Amino acid sequence: MAHDLEKRVKQLEEDLGRVALLTRVLWDAILKKGVLSQIELAEMLTKVDTQDGVRDGKLDLKTLHQRPPTA
Repeated sequence: MAHDLEKRVKQLEEDLGRVALLTRVLWDAILKKGVLSQIELAEMLTKVDTQDGVRDGKLDLKTLHQRPPTA
């Protein structure tokens, strides 16, 4: 069981690394192309952060799956 848990943690760390990389690439591209400013991105982060009812720098995945994205 401990081996399965270690394997799962390693997989989650790899998945998170890929998500972090993709997020960074998208963030940099949005800024470089002038689609949004850094201030606009920060404002959007705050807005989306509070959609699950808590301003804590993350989203509750259960809440995320229950609500459609807002424009």
